[in-house]
Amino acid sequence: MAEFSKELIRALANGSKEAYEEIKNLPLALRMAIGVEVDKLKREENIVPMDGGAGFSIYEQKKSNYVDDDAVRESMQRMMDIRKENEERAEKAREEFIKEQTRHAVERARSGLTRNDRLPR
Repeated sequence: MAEFSKELIRALANGSKEAYEEIKNLPLALRMAIGVEVDKLKREENIVPMDGGAGFSIYEQKKSNYVDDDAVRESMQRMMDIRKENEERAEKAREEFIKEQTRHAVERARSGLTRNDRLPR
């Protein structure tokens, strides 16, 4: 485990934003190790940060707050259109199948043949 500056750990434990700015671009694993040291110091010395513990976390994963609502709406609309087209295609295929089966049944009846579902066993 790496050794960290005691002043940096103490400043982070006390909620220093300047100290946080120094470490925020470090790799996540290193920030987590620093966070463990900060938590240990807080427990040992009963330190309550100046900001009351709110604000920032040392080993918190950075989150993106940007959501393009128009792109989401357009994507959902495309998916709904595709689903509608697929349902229409499936319905048309069902209708064509029924028409074809009916045509075959009529042809068999006109030629005097039994229906397919009434074949002798």
